[in-house]
This record gives sequence, structure tokens and C-alpha cells, in this order.
Amino acid sequence: MRLSYITLAVTDFPSMLVFYQALGLPVHKLGKDPEQPFAMFAMGSLILALYPKALLAKQAGCAIEGDNSALSLSLNVADKNQVNITLELALAHGARITRTPFQPEWGGYCGYFKDPEANLWEVGWHEKSHH
Repeated sequence: MRLSYITLAVTDFPSMLVFYQALGLPVHKLGKDPEQPFAMFAMGSLILALYPKALLAKQAGCAIEGDNSALSLSLNVADKNQVNITLELALAHGARITRTPFQPEWGGYCGYFKDPEANLWEVGWHEKSHH
């Protein structure tokens, strides 16, 4: 088994699509049916998907309520300065910075933001990571 997709259930699909495109995430596939919109972004060995919350709830056969704040997604960047650049870009497109960049005890450099629908992201760089 392998984890291949992470799907964010979104309320305002068009706005969230614009947000993630503005961050520079590489589009892998966009749905063509306006009644069933989706977006997929190539994120290394994973696909980050955006799918309307109501459609995901229907597909999964269960209610999806509230936001996705019970988890954090991590975006690893190539150099330390890219942490600052990515956070500023997110802020400029409607995100809220929850923690400005800092050096954690275990090394590296990271900061956190919540996207316009409160999905929590860490943006991190570590001097020992390989990209």
C-alpha cells in the first residue's frame, strides 16, 4: 500500500483553485465538468486534490462538517529563503500566518499558515533534506 492522494474538501472551489495555483503548485489535472469540479496538483509522489465538500460527502456516504484543522500538511521547500517567500505568497492570496518562520529544536526553518478555508500547512526547509 502507499498513500497517493490527499484530498482537501473545499467549500468555495473556484477560490481555492485560484489560491493553490497562486502558490505555484503544478497542476496535474483539472475536471472539465462544472457540475463535478476537481483539481489535482503534482506534489512529488503524492497528488494534492481539491474537491467540493458536498460532492466528497456524497461520494463518501457521510457528512463532512467543520474544517480540516485536525491535521497539518507539510510543504517542503528547496532553501531557507523559500519558506519566507511561500508564506508571504500565501498571505498575499488570503491565507493567515499562524506562526512566523522559526528554527525548531531539531533544525531547519519553518512557519505555518492556514489557507482561506483554514487548512493548516507547514512550510519547511531542512539543511539535511534531499529534493
